Amino acid sequence: MPIYSLIKRSLVSGATLLLLTGGAQALDASKLIQKDTNSNTIFQLFFGFMNEGKENDAVDVLKYAAEQGNSAAQWKLARLYHKGEGGVDRDQLAAFRMYEKIAAQYPYARPNTPNWQFSADALVALGNYYRKGIAGTVVGEDRGKALMMYTTAAMVFRHPSGHFQLGRMQIEDDNGFGQGTLGVRNLNKAYKKGHVGAEALLGYAHFEGVHVKRDVVQGLIMLGNAKQRAIGSELEWIRALHDEAFSLARPGDRAEATRQINGFGLGAIPNQ
Repeated sequence: MPIYSLIKRSLVSGATLLLLTGGAQALDASKLIQKDTNSNTIFQLFFGFMNEGKENDAVDVLKYAAEQGNSAAQWKLARLYHKGEGGVDRDQLAAFRMYEKIAAQYPYARPNTPNWQFSADALVALGNYYRKGIAGTVVGEDRGKALMMYTTAAMVFRHPSGHFQLGRMQIEDDNGFGQGTLGVRNLNKAYKKGHVGAEALLGYAHFEGVHVKRDVVQGLIMLGNAKQRAIGSELEWIRALHDEAFSLARPGDRAEATRQINGFGLGAIPNQ
């Protein structure tokens, strides 16, 4: 069965569509927008209301545009639900449903358009949800669906995070049939596009000599660079890998890696 058919089935199975609006609302977004769901119009209204402190009206504009199929509004609304921002309660299932709507339209996205990026981002986000599941909801852990989402994001859209997540899963699930080697190749593709997590995992792979030729100094350099670049939630796990590798390395290797990190910046991209 074609991968699009599989994704389409996974996106529409097992759940009722989320109702985005309910009850009486102070703002009638349909009259305000008057069927103009152009993204520029939507976001001018959204940020205008936000700047005025009218969060409910701002979100109502997004909800109306999302219902009309505007992928930019769907993406923004998904991010608000995911983070619990903009006066919206944190709701991972609602975010998941918004990403489903975007991803279901991915065959119609065209390169170099906003919908292309939204589709790729949505596929990665869905993969992240399927990889762990959403506690207390109908969305359970499903590594098969996660792999399918990441594969599509990586192979169709060349999305760095798609390559990273796909590579990480391939290494985690290595079954002796070359999955680990494929995982390193996908990590390398993400690394070449600047993905900091991919640089950290590749660095650790080189440090240990797992699925690649062992190169302790190169591994330490990559881990050091990744630690310097990491921010937010990535920093904790990257720092842990970095500190473990540096604590186990010989003093001479540590010194050489530190010299190159401080003197020359990024190490050369390793050949795979």
